[in-house]
Amino acid sequence: MSETEEIDYPDLTWLGTIIGPHGVQGELKVYPLTDNPDFYCNSLKFFLRENAKGFDTINIKSLKIHKRIWILKCKECGDRNLAESWKKSRLLVNDNNLRPLDDDEVFLHQIRGAVVFDSREKSLGEVVEIIETGAGHVYTVQQPNGEEFLVPSSGNIVQFFDIQNKKLVIDPIPGLIES
Repeated sequence: MSETEEIDYPDLTWLGTIIGPHGVQGELKVYPLTDNPDFYCNSLKFFLRENAKGFDTINIKSLKIHKRIWILKCKECGDRNLAESWKKSRLLVNDNNLRPLDDDEVFLHQIRGAVVFDSREKSLGEVVEIIETGAGHVYTVQQPNGEEFLVPSSGNIVQFFDIQNKKLVIDPIPGLIES
C-alpha cells in the first residue's frame, strides 16, 4: 500500500497509525484516531496492520497511553528495526470491535460519503472530507458542479445525520454555500 493510497473497507475501521518505534524492544508508537482511546486499551486483543499484500494480524501484548499516544507491544514485533519498518502503517479493527455508541453518536468514517441536504430537502452535495480542528470537525461538501463548501459540525448548522440513509441535513447560514 503506498502511503498516499487509503482504502476504505466496508467492515474495517482505521483506528490508528504507527508513527515509529518506542525504545529498542519493538514497541510501537501509534497515533490513535479515536476520542475514546481508553476503551480500546482495555478491550482490543489484536489489530490488522495494512501492508502491500493485504493485512497482518498484530496480537496485542499491551496497549497503554502516554501523552495521548498509544504505546503498543505486540508478539509480532520484537526489535526496533522491524518497528521502524512498520512506520506509517495503518492499524484497523473489525467494525464488530468498535466501541458501542450512544443514540446521538456516529463514527466520523460513517459521515464521509453522506449526501448533504438542506432543511427543505434540497440536495447540496456529498461529504468528501472531514477536517479535525481544535473546535470540532468541519465537513468538506462537494457540490454537483465540483465546487466545495465547508460545514462546521459545531453550532446549529448540522441538524441531524441519518446513518441508515447516509444523509446529513444542514440549515445553512447565509453565505455558507455561495462563494
